[in-house]
Amino acid sequence: MGRRKKIVSPLEHLYYREETFTTPEGRTIEPGEIIKIKGIWGTKFKFKEYVKRTDTGADWIDCYELERGQNCGHRSFRTDRVKTLPKKRRGKRKKTQV
Repeated sequence: MGRRKKIVSPLEHLYYREETFTTPEGRTIEPGEIIKIKGIWGTKFKFKEYVKRTDTGADWIDCYELERGQNCGHRSFRTDRVKTLPKKRRGKRKKTQV
């Protein structure tokens, strides 16, 4: 028997993947950033990557669902449903009078 040739899937070239995603509001989301999805109440997601299918033009984001701070599932959503959480700001410190 001869050697088997490695079969390359034709679907590998259909998907364009990016590490970052820019929302329509202009905010850039990077991997590991916490986001929320419109229409899903009470659940936060950790952004993984942005994916676009080159032949149809469909695009979506891949996320990890967070449960008690742990990754518990992999989900995908359309890009128009992304809602970013504001960055936490530091509170003002009260000045002590002597």
